Amino acid sequence: MTAALACPYCRMPLDEAEGQVTMCQGCGTPHHSDCFEENGGCTVFGCSAAPPPEPKVSIGAPELNAVQEVQLAQPVARVAPPPPPVPRAAAVPQAPPLFSSTGYTPPQMLPSLAENFLSTTGPATLHIGTPSEKNRMTFVVLGILLGAFGAHSFYVGSSKKAILQLALTLFTLGFGGFMVWLWAIIDVCTITTDHNGLPLRS
Repeated sequence: MTAALACPYCRMPLDEAEGQVTMCQGCGTPHHSDCFEENGGCTVFGCSAAPPPEPKVSIGAPELNAVQEVQLAQPVARVAPPPPPVPRAAAVPQAPPLFSSTGYTPPQMLPSLAENFLSTTGPATLHIGTPSEKNRMTFVVLGILLGAFGAHSFYVGSSKKAILQLALTLFTLGFGGFMVWLWAIIDVCTITTDHNGLPLRS
């Protein structure tokens, strides 16, 4: 009947014929002799012949403090500082944009160009308040009497416009003279300066 049983330690079948079976004195459970010796007693839980339980290991405060001191004593790996930033190349000054959100910005002349321009041309002469040599009354009379031939434009020095007015009158055989004369009346009413921009004398 024991041949059908198995050892509770190794779960292998028991064999009484070879004398390798040991009966537990506490509960009567059969074991292999080697298994009984290796376990140090019966393997059945709660049996009086079972081996005594292993002592529990307890760690107190002194042991924990000793572990912490050992950890603190170990050198801390230092992190290398990052490399210094690479200096950037000097920024090339750029001219401000002509158009921005604030409006139009006039271009600025470079100092070297301004100096060269002034050295070659000299200081500009302003004709503020200087009257022209041409008389406005003469300009008006020429425009009314001979405006169809561009005489008033010739008088103030506007040669291109004068030639155009004269050509319109001559090439149309006088038919376009009335339109040119109306053009001259408009010039007389609106133009107050000569071709240099100087005001006509009254």
